[in-house]
Amino acid sequence: MPFSGMTRRSLFWKGAAIALVIAVLVLSQPATASAHANLADADPAPNSVLDTSPSRITIWFTEPLEPSFSAIEVLDSEGSRVDNDDSAVDPSDPTVMHVSLSDDLPNGTYTVAWRSLSTVDGHTIRGTFFYSVGEPLSAQPSVLADEPVLHSPAEPFMRWAVLLGGLSVLGVLMLWLVVLRPPLASMSNTEYLLARVRDRTDKIAIAGIVVALLGSAGHLLVQASSVHEVSLIETLGEPIRFVITETEWGRGWLQRTSLLIGALGPTWALLRLRRVPSTRRDTILWISAFLVTALAMATLSTTSHGAATPGIELAATVTDYIHLLAAAFWVGGLFGLALILPVVFSYSPEGNVRQVILAVLPRFSLVAGLSVIALTVTGLYSAWAQVTVLPALVVPYGQTLLIKTALVGVLLVFGATNLLWLIPAIRADRKAASLLRRTVTAEAIVGVLVIFAAAYLTSLEPARQVASRQGIGLPQSLTFQDTAEGATIDVDIEPGRLGPNTVTVMLADRRGDPITNASGVDIRLSYLDADLGEGILPTGRAGEGEFLANDVPINIAGAYQLEVTVRRPDTFDARTAFRFEVASGGRGSSSTIFPSADTGRLLFGIELAVLGFLFLAVGIPLGGWYSRRGLAVMTPGLVAFIIGAGVVFTAQFGESATSGDRNPFPPNPESLAIGDRVYTEACTSCHGVQGRGDGPAAVGLDPPPANLIVHVPLHPDRILFEFISDGISGTAMVGLADRYTDEEIWHVINYIKTLE
Repeated sequence: MPFSGMTRRSLFWKGAAIALVIAVLVLSQPATASAHANLADADPAPNSVLDTSPSRITIWFTEPLEPSFSAIEVLDSEGSRVDNDDSAVDPSDPTVMHVSLSDDLPNGTYTVAWRSLSTVDGHTIRGTFFYSVGEPLSAQPSVLADEPVLHSPAEPFMRWAVLLGGLSVLGVLMLWLVVLRPPLASMSNTEYLLARVRDRTDKIAIAGIVVALLGSAGHLLVQASSVHEVSLIETLGEPIRFVITETEWGRGWLQRTSLLIGALGPTWALLRLRRVPSTRRDTILWISAFLVTALAMATLSTTSHGAATPGIELAATVTDYIHLLAAAFWVGGLFGLALILPVVFSYSPEGNVRQVILAVLPRFSLVAGLSVIALTVTGLYSAWAQVTVLPALVVPYGQTLLIKTALVGVLLVFGATNLLWLIPAIRADRKAASLLRRTVTAEAIVGVLVIFAAAYLTSLEPARQVASRQGIGLPQSLTFQDTAEGATIDVDIEPGRLGPNTVTVMLADRRGDPITNASGVDIRLSYLDADLGEGILPTGRAGEGEFLANDVPINIAGAYQLEVTVRRPDTFDARTAFRFEVASGGRGSSSTIFPSADTGRLLFGIELAVLGFLFLAVGIPLGGWYSRRGLAVMTPGLVAFIIGAGVVFTAQFGESATSGDRNPFPPNPESLAIGDRVYTEACTSCHGVQGRGDGPAAVGLDPPPANLIVHVPLHPDRILFEFISDGISGTAMVGLADRYTDEEIWHVINYIKTLE
């Protein structure tokens, strides 16, 4: 029965309005990037050795905690609890949790076990660390049961349903709008086929939304069950309400579910209006359904592992979303193609099946090829962010990632076979077209497995965190090497973690023989994240060309600089320096292995630039800026390239590199050589060769030039930088900012610190 004009307009505007209103309401809510509540710091520090027992344990976390589901337990070497069972989250700072200890605890090694539930993402995290009282850390502290691989065996299946449904919707709508409709609409005698394909597209989209909604509902039950540690049936009621209203994960779930329901509006209207087609109206509804579904899937990225990656949250989240969209266009498009091809074979005009297929497949191959490029580049970035070190591939996350990669490889083989063999075969032989249905169906089945592997992957804890707790990929010591004044200087810091460390310095000449005539080795250790002072560590000769410093305290997590000066009677002193990071947790913590934020920003810029360049390269043979297809490919490519280049430039040359309070460059031979040159050119005339203020131009100056040997140690790096860069008012000291770069000024600061 045909619809009246009023009914058609009503259905159209209702469908569009539902999608628009829900999208606006959902997106108007404040968005917070999710992150796991991991250990950031602790008092006492992990692996510390104390003289007396502390009265309580305090832990700082990276995210606010839910008080009802977060706790600390302290165990002695026998596994007995020694805390007072009064663990609590600090009401004034929800990122802090503490527990008091029993009085007069005996000497020994103690295990601190903590459990946190983040108010941000709703994930439960467990971790442990150790400290000892009155004696060295025991070789065998209490061993706790490993955390289960999955919070719930059902979680991957729920995530799989959400991904399968959402990616299918995006894939089939892209397939219809970009791959199928344009060539079919331009052919003659395809009106009936076009209507049947459109009908199948709408039904697939609705089915995909329903599957995603069912998976989302199941995921809510699983999350509530995991958080409250109750059965799925027992989650009905207060546990579900708590998860939805009190955690950021729940609010993200509510956003996603609302958007998926909103996407039903335009797809339902399309299905109801299929007998009264309108190209403009239907296009608006299809695009509305696509955009709202894309927004719904974006909530998966904002609560993903990427959003919880410290220091690179935004870059990792954007990368995750690009990866998800690329998977939708390729794998989701495969699902749509597998379900629509039977319609093409059944309803194409007599003798036109091959013509339709040859018009459709090259367009899909282009979309799939671009998607593969995006998947490869973004997949490499995400793998680096969540695995970080290659040995971490042995944990469940790493093994699942390898399986997923292998399955994607199978998909690539199918795709290459279709592109290089099947399409030419169809052009040559009409009967070869029947093979297409079987190969695409097989591809779609492999695609289902790929999506399940992805769902399983997102249910697991990132490989770097598991590897951190298990000590996988962690070096037994920190090792460095440099050459200065003909001496090869090898430094070993063992164990290179919080607590007492042993620093060994090995010296060798150009032939590799030990340097035996060194009169001494000075070691200076300084903390770079705050001005805590610095001092020379005592060293002793441990053998030919070997010097040792025992019990070197590294008690605060952060960045350190180790300066080494080798004194020899027959040549100049050899100087170098090394910088290193010490994580807060040590073994037993989930945050010992983490991606570098600076490297992450640089790689993100490279990722966008590479994607942009490849899209531009693909767009040129498609007609470049002068064809619709070329323009559609090159425009996002140009945008990505420009943004990526800007990110790379900022990461490499931004102010952050030289605007901190501490010198960004270690005083290694390269830095000292540059500093020596600048000092000779600009400073020697007044301050003298030795920096004593006795240069030839110092005569008659009032006040006289400062004795750098005396004054330089009195000022922090930033003040020295300002003196040299801007000059000192009321003196003959003029600023050097107009003659030398910031980097050169930092290098000269390193040099004047060596004057003695």
